Amino acid sequence: MNRRCELPIPYPDELLYSIVARYHLRSNNSSPKWTLRDTFGTENVIATIDLPSHIGELSRRNIVKDIPVDHWIDEHTFYPFYAPFMPRDRALLLRKLMESEDGSGIHTLVGITASTFDRDNKLHFCPSCFDEDVQQYGEPFWHRIHQLPGVWVCPKHGDILHQMTYPVSERHGLTVLPISRRMFHSIPVLENISYKTFERLLAIAKDVQTLLQMKEERGLYNSKSLLLSRLSELGLLTPAERIRQKELRERFITFYGYDLLDKLESIPKQDDHTWLASATRSMRYTVHPLRQILLIHFLYGSFKAFIEQSLEVHSPFGKSPWPCLNKASEHYKEAIIQSCVVTRCSDTGRPVGTFVCECGYSYSRRGPDQNEEDKFHKGRVKSFGAIWLSKLHECLHAGLSCRSTARALGVDTNTVIKYSTFAVMEQRSKLKVNRIKKITSSKSLHSKEGKKARVNWEKRDLELSYQIEDVCKELLASNNKPVRIRVSVVGKRIGKLSMLEKHKDKLPITIGILNNYLESTAQFQCRRVRWAAEQMWGEWPLKKWKLVKKAGLRPGYLEAVENEINRCIGSNSDIAPLSTTEVIQWHH
Repeated sequence: MNRRCELPIPYPDELLYSIVARYHLRSNNSSPKWTLRDTFGTENVIATIDLPSHIGELSRRNIVKDIPVDHWIDEHTFYPFYAPFMPRDRALLLRKLMESEDGSGIHTLVGITASTFDRDNKLHFCPSCFDEDVQQYGEPFWHRIHQLPGVWVCPKHGDILHQMTYPVSERHGLTVLPISRRMFHSIPVLENISYKTFERLLAIAKDVQTLLQMKEERGLYNSKSLLLSRLSELGLLTPAERIRQKELRERFITFYGYDLLDKLESIPKQDDHTWLASATRSMRYTVHPLRQILLIHFLYGSFKAFIEQSLEVHSPFGKSPWPCLNKASEHYKEAIIQSCVVTRCSDTGRPVGTFVCECGYSYSRRGPDQNEEDKFHKGRVKSFGAIWLSKLHECLHAGLSCRSTARALGVDTNTVIKYSTFAVMEQRSKLKVNRIKKITSSKSLHSKEGKKARVNWEKRDLELSYQIEDVCKELLASNNKPVRIRVSVVGKRIGKLSMLEKHKDKLPITIGILNNYLESTAQFQCRRVRWAAEQMWGEWPLKKWKLVKKAGLRPGYLEAVENEINRCIGSNSDIAPLSTTEVIQWHH
């Protein structure tokens, strides 16, 4: 029997459960099962408050107003509360399960059963909203915002919510909010709380409401990169960009207090596997949205402030542009450098930023930056460029001393002596070549190559450094089986191995660039693991032995490689699409 029903027109922020309950009241059905059969097409379904299923069938049966399935899900269920904090593919799977007639894996999928949160099926209402609804619509209804986890205060009126205690239907029934307060009994959900606790709960309720009202569904599942900038500002990052988890936990608990966190079932444990640590690391499993909101509120003051940020990935050297520190240029200290290449210092693990200006000047420094003044610090110069060299020649031809020239160019005296020697050698080489050309023919010149012009090592060093960097980047970006970045490999690729081995002292820029890319055994093995994981993308569950075999690892690899294997297994399983049956297996 394919009977259609006349559902009431939904009110703003009305729970789908409430709409079905109002239909039950108007239809005069003596049994809730009849109402469920009218609305969902079957009586073998539970009227779920948060994430109901069979919504596709409900949408098809409704004849009063053509409301699409997505509208029911987005505006009248808990879906927009959970979806932003789930991997994109699982959020889409959740939507499909809610639309379908099989909702058996819904709550397992969002991680409710795996978390410490209890599913509260008790219905709450705001006394002020109750009065306003009766006055405006002629009847009250269950608001979605008042049923969400962590919402104990109405974000609109600031009233403590009430819980209806009588009359309340059993699990398979439908509880209707009566039109008069004299027709039912209720109690406040909280009593005798401090003003500070009340203010915190009101702020949390407003954060949850902001989350529901987001027009664009943003992916906040793996939000570590979005939080790093703020964690750095609060002094909660080490120089190597590791989060100071112990200090974060202490400051987080101090901010909210034990009592409030206990009420919200969100006290971080005293170990390394607390939910707070998981929320600030690369995700391996879902953290409950309320806990994510608590962390965001602690860091940014409100969820609204968080979503209004630029959402740029954190950089240890801040946002572009960066200043050019070439003292010989007209744009000295002007912020015109647009790109920064970040590598890791092999000794300290700290980030190293390399900044290259269009004028040819290139410098690097260790990070992360602690303040705005750090932008004007340079660790070492990798390339001076043509403008700087031209200014050097001008100073020398003008008769300035090496010390005065050094001050004018922002370098030390030894650097001036070094590059002025190069300049003299270059001039002598040019004069010698021109003299030979004038005296002999091209044939006799061939025979006199025993006296070659001196090599311009500065120029060769600069040109070779660009070739080296291009090859290294090409090796890192290749989708083929990884090749370890070593001097022999890079040298053979550009046909300059002999030069790299015999003339290291004459190629300081080239060797410096090359050292930034050279890989230790552990670093190379980690890269092979990442490559193998990418090749096995979508394979779920990803077996460790398969990943190790694909990466070509032998027993005895270091702990860092083991950690990378575990991380890749977690990342792979996080985004692999699951069937409804596999969802349950995944959580267990």
